[in-house]
Amino acid sequence: MNSYLIEDEEGWSVIDPGLATDNTLTVWTEALQRYDLTFGDIRRIIVTHYHPDHYGLAGMFQQWTDAAVYSSKETFDWADRTYHSESIRKSAQFSRKCGVPASLVAQMSEHNEELFTWVKPIEGAKVLLEPEEDILLGGTQFQVKFGNGHAEGSVGFLHQASGLFIGGDLLLEKITPNITYDYSTGADPLQDYFDTLKKLQTLHIQTVLPGHGEAFQLSESFIDRVIEHHLERLQEIRSIWKHSNAGELTPYEISTRLFPKVADPASVSFALGETVAHLRYLQKRNELVLKERDESLFCALL
Repeated sequence: MNSYLIEDEEGWSVIDPGLATDNTLTVWTEALQRYDLTFGDIRRIIVTHYHPDHYGLAGMFQQWTDAAVYSSKETFDWADRTYHSESIRKSAQFSRKCGVPASLVAQMSEHNEELFTWVKPIEGAKVLLEPEEDILLGGTQFQVKFGNGHAEGSVGFLHQASGLFIGGDLLLEKITPNITYDYSTGADPLQDYFDTLKKLQTLHIQTVLPGHGEAFQLSESFIDRVIEHHLERLQEIRSIWKHSNAGELTPYEISTRLFPKVADPASVSFALGETVAHLRYLQKRNELVLKERDESLFCALL
């Protein structure tokens, strides 16, 4: 995960401090020493979205620096309703309804319990970023851009003159951002991500500083290829039924066919969420029907 340290007129800004682990703290201590800085030099903490690898250390950073944390209202709201034991229980319940074996669900819950210990609450000042507002980063004016699909209320920062985009996980070069869904809302996250990508396509972005991986140049065809990747996954789901004798399949059964090499608890959670987001897309377009029977979910193509 990439964190960014930016010198401003009144101190330094941090974008996405990372998980609250010993390793992350070591990295930050070494980085600040390298630039002859202390935590007191950090005057602003910016979080692009609520996922733990970006958000987790922000609360601890705030305790050390007394700096305000900047992000979208959705980021703060989703963090508040995610990082607690009830959320782990609901996640386990969702996984069981999708057909994940009970023993694997228990491992997934254990992983989440450990993961949540690496997320520290933000108890001090919060500043809500608004779409299209201007923000100074490194003494240069950037424009705040919002996006959805990967994480509701994600924020990125565009320097319009140069086309430089600090994008969190909105645009990643080597992997596509995980799109996940758990049937708890009426949302359609894959469509939300398509809408976000099409909006980003109009911004004339040249260089991306991403949340993961190296900086990269955004080619004209890049966003089209990302959209095509998801369209191919939707077609793959349709093909699963074509080559299956079963009229109904659980979301987990579909997930294991889409991601046959995925086995560890954390990756199973990502794979299941990604699968369900695509199933939801098909359901919203009346290609698929979702049935609940004996506290389990079953899908069937129409």
